[in-house]
Amino acid sequence: MSFETVRRLLMLVLLAFTPFQTTETAVSPNSVMPQAETSAPVSKAGCTMQLLTSPEGVDFNFYLREVSVSVKKRWFANMPPSLEKGEQGVNSVEFRILQDGNVPKDSLKLGVSSRKSDLDAASLEGVREAAPFGKLPEKFTQPFIELRLTFYYNLPVPQK
Repeated sequence: MSFETVRRLLMLVLLAFTPFQTTETAVSPNSVMPQAETSAPVSKAGCTMQLLTSPEGVDFNFYLREVSVSVKKRWFANMPPSLEKGEQGVNSVEFRILQDGNVPKDSLKLGVSSRKSDLDAASLEGVREAAPFGKLPEKFTQPFIELRLTFYYNLPVPQK
């Protein structure tokens, strides 16, 4: 098996255990070693994803899971320190993914601001650093898809 095939299989296994529409993940720099003696609050961050483009009957589930995993990985790497202090907020980022997986810089925008610059920057950087993504499914004929990711900081992620 090629490296790419193994990578895709591992991603598929990982994604099989990750809910697609809504995910909520505890984020804490102390999460490696449990500390029973501290009463520091556990920070939570989660996001939801919406496909704003008509899928034309094409199954985007696998593709969108890959995008979600990639964005979350970069987003968690950019979490601001204020999250650990309990800062709360919600924002959304909208962007386009072209057929080749690239995200045009002018399409990446903050749809709704949390009114907290560090949270807004973390969300935008998470998407910016995750790009480019894989190619869109071959059966999809439009030049791009448009997505909206809504990021929740120390707030519950709505369940749909």
